[in-house]
Amino acid sequence: MDWGDIGTLAIDPNTSKVQDKVGAVILPGSKKVLDRATGEFVPCNSTRCPHAINGINHAPFAAFGGWSGGINSAAKAKVKDAAYEFFSYMSQPAQANVDVTIGITGFNPYRISQFENLDLWIKAGMSRQAAEDYLGAIKASLNSPNMVLDLRIPQNQRYQQIVLDTAIARMLAGEITKAQAMKAIEAGWEEITEELGREEQLKAYRATLGR
Repeated sequence: MDWGDIGTLAIDPNTSKVQDKVGAVILPGSKKVLDRATGEFVPCNSTRCPHAINGINHAPFAAFGGWSGGINSAAKAKVKDAAYEFFSYMSQPAQANVDVTIGITGFNPYRISQFENLDLWIKAGMSRQAAEDYLGAIKASLNSPNMVLDLRIPQNQRYQQIVLDTAIARMLAGEITKAQAMKAIEAGWEEITEELGREEQLKAYRATLGR
């Protein structure tokens, strides 16, 4: 798994040695899902996995939540105007359609036209097949009714970028086992939740789900 930028970084002739050798697909799915009542993995059916495709449940992850911009309300009027003009310039098709094809910008396609106009990508250096694979994977992910967003509760950075990332990094480095990593994540998350208040965190989490 990696950022969508990899698709466009791979076609940069100045840095890439794998031009037209990088593919892209929606995150793999599973024919089983977790039954939270029993803690066991159970086969998908129309009730448990209403959005499954050919019996496979996909849950693509929209990491990082996308790009956004903000302007300080206390800024001077001319600063606000300049910031707005900059955001507008960056977002308009003339500039945005170029930026999404350059890996170093960190931008991925987000306009419908950027998914439909393959010429943008072919001109940037992708083969037609690579462009179709790259855009198809991102489009399938964005259109999935099972799209998973980042954890959106108070101090989510501590949960994900400190506890989670540290445990995964240690596991990948061979310092701890998978079981130890899972235990460390659970213990770390429990500690943060107890500190901040379990009911308050649960209320915040449910609010992000519209409940």
